[in-house]
Amino acid sequence: MKPYFKALIITFITGLVYFPEVHAQNLLDLQGWTIGTGSSGIFTANGLDSENSREWGEGPRGERTILWKASPDGNVDGDGGWNSLFFAISNANMYRFAVWIKKTNSLDGTTYFGCQNVRYLDGSNNDNAYFLERKLPEINKWYLLIGYIHASNDESLVNYGGVYDGTTGAKVGTATDFKFKPGAVNTNHRTYLFYDPNVNDRQFFYAPRVDLVNGNEPTIASLLGLQGVSGDMAYFPGKVGIKTSVPGDYELAVKGKIRAQEIKVEGGIWPDYVFAKSYELPVLSETEKFIRENGHLPGVPAAAEVKANGINIGDMNTKLLQKIEELTLHLIRQQKEIDQLKKRK
Repeated sequence: MKPYFKALIITFITGLVYFPEVHAQNLLDLQGWTIGTGSSGIFTANGLDSENSREWGEGPRGERTILWKASPDGNVDGDGGWNSLFFAISNANMYRFAVWIKKTNSLDGTTYFGCQNVRYLDGSNNDNAYFLERKLPEINKWYLLIGYIHASNDESLVNYGGVYDGTTGAKVGTATDFKFKPGAVNTNHRTYLFYDPNVNDRQFFYAPRVDLVNGNEPTIASLLGLQGVSGDMAYFPGKVGIKTSVPGDYELAVKGKIRAQEIKVEGGIWPDYVFAKSYELPVLSETEKFIRENGHLPGVPAAAEVKANGINIGDMNTKLLQKIEELTLHLIRQQKEIDQLKKRK
């Protein structure tokens, strides 16, 4: 079993309609998010005014809050949702888009969530960009939709967006990331219900937001409200980045220093096999030759490799102990030879 780290993360969660720390950086002006019908504030309604209303309802965490409701009229066209006004961005930065959505009655129609002034990650054009354009996984369930716009010069082809289950926090669907067009100075937030023939269907939207990704944006876990948190324990359903939005292949990625009283590495094969009679102890002359040719011990990564890729602490400690045990056996053998020489005198 490969060694891994266990990390205990202590947090304190306050349940509000909009968490203060979550609301602070939102680039969308929500002052127009008030009871009413049709367009409001920065949000221009998609479809008829009668298909767009804002009313009190139950949010993703069971709180009473104002929801945007899409009510199809049966004409199978735009059935509710919005295009926000364009807002200023820097195309040299990454931005994260989010919105909560719940569909009721049936999964008829298609949910759209998108932006503008972007290209695909490979640089090809897309003048009608959607992070997501499909049906939600289930009815009567809140989902958090996340999409990313990368910097215009970002060469990454990795999509970080997705669909998150509002109850479990699990990532249950993918989303398409984009990058800004060169020279782009603004974009917008847009999400709709389209092509729904069922007049009894409803689609609810909640908490739209856009964040500059700079290490200070709220985590996806905080946007989810960390369902299932109790006491001093926090469950994170996905990968966690601290001061980085790109944890990569790691469950926990930290851009900076870490200080801890204890770190426990579990698993791995401990090198007691060095003391087995069947173990072939390296010949010192061969080790010397390897060092002359390579500049480091056999089985140990070179300095350049460590600089480029770092080290696995568990693997490295195992390897260092193996070398210590081999050295101990050489010293024992050498001491026996010295004792034999002394006896001959």
